[in-house]
Amino acid sequence: MITMAAFAIIGAALGAFVRPRWLGVLLPVLIAVTIEGGVYWAIGIMDHQPNREVLILRLQAVFGDDLISMVGPIAAAAIGGVVAAVLGFFTDPKTVDVYSAENIKRRVGKDGRYARAEGMVQDRAIHAKAESRIDQILGL
Repeated sequence: MITMAAFAIIGAALGAFVRPRWLGVLLPVLIAVTIEGGVYWAIGIMDHQPNREVLILRLQAVFGDDLISMVGPIAAAAIGGVVAAVLGFFTDPKTVDVYSAENIKRRVGKDGRYARAEGMVQDRAIHAKAESRIDQILGL
């Protein structure tokens, strides 16, 4: 059924991009239940009207004949949402805290480089000599 593929794609898209993850699984299921239930209800209403047999047959061909045939698309939406949410959980970027030897917490800046924490680098004479050589070369 085409609705099974459509609801699986909707479930995968919402499961991957909606945060929190449980809502990304719940939304496609609710959408599928709403659409399938609405069509089933509309078919019940149109069944009592004259000259609607062709439309009823077409809707039943696309969405299913009874309540049992509604389970497949709803399950496809749920499975698509769960699989996408699980895969999205594993591919989300993790924030990593790096600790130095002195157990000083370092933060990652906006450019992706680590910011120096105070007291992390010792001032030594060799650093002063290197800075003076650079200043001398640049004429500062």
